Amino acid sequence: MYPSQKAAYAMRAMLDLARAAEPGAVAPTAAIARRTRAPAKFLEAILGELRRAGLVESRRGAAGGHRLARPGSRITAGEVWRAVDGPIGPAARAGRRGAAADPAGRALRGLWEEVEQAVTRVVDGTTLEDLARRAQESAGVHDFTI
Repeated sequence: MYPSQKAAYAMRAMLDLARAAEPGAVAPTAAIARRTRAPAKFLEAILGELRRAGLVESRRGAAGGHRLARPGSRITAGEVWRAVDGPIGPAARAGRRGAAADPAGRALRGLWEEVEQAVTRVVDGTTLEDLARRAQESAGVHDFTI
């Protein structure tokens, strides 16, 4: 179970905003698109969805752009994923067309529910701040401030 390409771009954009040098500063869509290698028009639509979900604030105009609506420590990967893809996991779809009407179907539905719960636990327990820290560590840059 993986997020869509749309959710992957949303996550990269949110991580880009979380890693912004100046907290509270806005970043233009074109700059985010360039840094995340996302198509600008597609990213613009994604940022609109993130804004409607209350995860991003946007400002129009020449000095406009986007910023996180709250600190990265208070936004989870799960929130971002759901904002653009809807519910996580196949469990909701597993019961369609009578799939859970027989013992094998019920067993498989139970499996998909367990997978969904595990994925949900991970993405809802991972914040943008956690991801920013991981990105910084993987780049070989360590922050030793106290």
